[in-house]
Formats: sequence, C-alpha cells, structure tokens
Amino acid sequence: MRFEMVTIARDEFEAMRASLPCATREGLFETYRISQNSWYKLRDGQPVKRATLDRLRERYREVTGA
Repeated sequence: MRFEMVTIARDEFEAMRASLPCATREGLFETYRISQNSWYKLRDGQPVKRATLDRLRERYREVTGA
C-alpha cells in the first residue's frame, strides 16, 4: 500500500511551532498527536503521510481555537 506524502509550508510550520508549549516527544504527542520523528521531518522540509499532516492541522485548529 502506498501512502500519499506531503510537505508543509515554512510559515505554517512556524505558526504550529509557536503554539507548541514544549517540543519534546511527550509535548508533541500531547499537543498535536504526532511523533517527534514526524515533527523533525516537517521541520526539515521532508514529506510525511497526508494522514499525519491532516491530524496535525486538525489538532492545531483545536489548540488555537481557529
């Protein structure tokens, strides 16, 4: 099975990072429900699974009330 891989724009990543209280493994999972490895890939401009990015965006909207 192949997964669709996507990247994130730098400004969107920076906005998500600004709303992250702690960039630890626990902090990332508690806040955005993603792994530290996925966060590092996004930070470095590497692709992640679309489902991961969709989940991150949904949690970001919940966290920020957007």
